[in-house]
Amino acid sequence: MSFVQSEFIAFFAVVYILYWAVHYRIAQNLLLIVASALFYGWIHPFWLVLLYAAAGLDYAGGLGMAAWPAHKGKVLALSLAGNLGLLGYYKYCDFFLTSVGTALHALGVASDIGPIGVLLPAGISFYTFQSMAYSIDVYRGDLKPRKNLLDYILAVSFFCHLVAGPVQRAGNLLVQAETKRVFRLADMRSGFGLILWGAFKKIVCAGTVSPFVDKVYGLAHPSGGMLWAATLGFTVQILADFSGYTDMARGTARMLGWELMENFRHPYLAENPSDFWQRWHVSFSSWIRDYLYISLGGSRGGFWRTTAVTFLTMTLSGLWHGAHWNFVLWGMYHATLLVLHRLVAPRIPTSLAPRPLAIALMFVCTVFGWFLFRETDLSRMLQLVTLSPLTNTRTEWIATVTMLVVTGISALPLFGGLLYERLIAPRLAYTPWRFPVDTVGWTAMAICLFVFQRMDAMNFIYFRF
Repeated sequence: MSFVQSEFIAFFAVVYILYWAVHYRIAQNLLLIVASALFYGWIHPFWLVLLYAAAGLDYAGGLGMAAWPAHKGKVLALSLAGNLGLLGYYKYCDFFLTSVGTALHALGVASDIGPIGVLLPAGISFYTFQSMAYSIDVYRGDLKPRKNLLDYILAVSFFCHLVAGPVQRAGNLLVQAETKRVFRLADMRSGFGLILWGAFKKIVCAGTVSPFVDKVYGLAHPSGGMLWAATLGFTVQILADFSGYTDMARGTARMLGWELMENFRHPYLAENPSDFWQRWHVSFSSWIRDYLYISLGGSRGGFWRTTAVTFLTMTLSGLWHGAHWNFVLWGMYHATLLVLHRLVAPRIPTSLAPRPLAIALMFVCTVFGWFLFRETDLSRMLQLVTLSPLTNTRTEWIATVTMLVVTGISALPLFGGLLYERLIAPRLAYTPWRFPVDTVGWTAMAICLFVFQRMDAMNFIYFRF
């Protein structure tokens, strides 16, 4: 079930009414567990088996570490092996088999090794990472193991963040699962506004530009201008799509008295690669930093060791996004940017790199990275990357300009949202004008959602990860 489907509106309305009709935390938690099971098992009920298996493994692991502290390292290893084994089989089995078959064919070895058609469960990358974080926190002593299985199941399976994040820290959600939630009108209003804004970004902004991007990338021989205009369009699409999902997740959770972490902090205003990863997909990048980068040594071992850890971390984070070599390349590309910034930035005077110039340069680097992210065929990527944006026929120029115009129109509401957040909202706060202005905005967004909704734009980009 997707947040932008009509079925979800009916589903959430029923859950919302029943949730606040009961005043006991345990009853609310049971309701959310059942609702989350219905939400996640809507299409493939078998996915629930995998979800509960991962959750049960780490729940038992936490109790095992408390019961046998002398062997908690072994218990943690079993927990990690189980989660990574589950993720590895369902997400990377076909990728591994295909890569082996291709390598053998390149060596001239006859082989029938190929994909076996493993179906990737939605959200498996997200809930396995969150569940592993619980085991690691218990092992480190940062979190006490929980004995209440229902609270733990709810923290892992809570439908608002289950399919595409944000990747929540177990401690944050467990505390909320264990605490009585109180209805607040302010939470309902702000949550509802976040839901509408997220749906608007997904359906209107991302949904408008995505068909044009898909059309250009689907061409056998696009011109340079068309390709790079489409890549700029994808830059808008992926931000609007993913941040739209996050806003809807945070909004629905807030209406139920929960708070999920902020996942996007205007990433295209980043001044450097490090700043970008503190703004883009914050929940995932902070998870990678805390549980992988720092665990491998971080920046404590000198330049070359830090560089090696950076490349390993970013390569794995790229592979996390999908079972294709282009994601590995994308991760390595961002690792290169991070290392170059670490080398060059201290040697450049601030006067030679004003903030607008730094933002513009980082944005160009980000756009090129999205090309590596979007194009999954490596051989085709090598052909396209050399295309000049100026090599166009008359017809191709028309298509390029059209692509740029559509991209600009799709990006305009994102700029408007930024201006509203930075300039208008602070002045309206705690004034009688706040609610009327919000109501007008909600009405306008609702009308646009009705006009722009398309059945082929229901799934979010990050569902595949």
